[in-house]
Amino acid sequence: MDTYSLIALVTLVLSIVSFVLLFQLFRNLIRKQIDDQMKDMIPIKAIRERIGIRIKLRK
Repeated sequence: MDTYSLIALVTLVLSIVSFVLLFQLFRNLIRKQIDDQMKDMIPIKAIRERIGIRIKLRK
């Protein structure tokens, strides 16, 4: 394996890992925002968690 293909492979792996981390951060921020908005309607956190809102991203 020559140097350029190794560099390309490492770059590809790092970009995939960073994309996954950004996607997780995005999902967590959306969940936090929804939870904050639901806090006004349902003040007890255990009940909010039992409702279990699922985030479905548009296709």
